[in-house]
Amino acid sequence: MSFNPKDALDAVRDIATNAVEKASDIVENAADIIRGDIKGGTSAIVANSIDIATHAVDRTKEVFTGEDDDED
Repeated sequence: MSFNPKDALDAVRDIATNAVEKASDIVENAADIIRGDIKGGTSAIVANSIDIATHAVDRTKEVFTGEDDDED
């Protein structure tokens, strides 16, 4: 499959949108830490960070391979 610049741009937009949404969640988790829930807030921040990275890798893989893991 050939590289499609439009698909790459769409993926970048999707990755950025997802990162902004997760960043909003991270801010809420930081507020939890400030309120005293250090374990819960930290755990959620790590989970959201992993979600951001996983989504970015999956979308990038889709652009370069043309495969969508969610289609199965």
